[in-house]
Amino acid sequence: MKKDFLWKGFDFKEGTMVLLDLYGTNHDASLWEKPDSFWPERFRNRKEDAYDFIPQGGGDYHQDHRCPGEWLTIDLMKTTLDLLANHMTYTVPKQNLKYSMIRMPSLPKSRFIIAEVSKV
Repeated sequence: MKKDFLWKGFDFKEGTMVLLDLYGTNHDASLWEKPDSFWPERFRNRKEDAYDFIPQGGGDYHQDHRCPGEWLTIDLMKTTLDLLANHMTYTVPKQNLKYSMIRMPSLPKSRFIIAEVSKV
């Protein structure tokens, strides 16, 4: 933390390291309807917020901590998703997609495998 502050009764001192519980936040039924369901339509009419893209930092881009590579990261994600969704076909073979809840970063046991890849 850059400076001391009090949040919900907890006193954070300057220099304290903090780890956000993103899994817990993203699966909180008080925040999300059907939190365990893959339901991207829930974001269709959402109002954007300066704290939406947590891996890149939070707050106003010009005043708070934001990653200088944020715009490159967003463009790379858009390009990759367009390629996967519109310019190639592939299959996803049976694999072990279980992941550890205590390992950081957590990855599926078999990673994520695609096969029979071809250009559309």
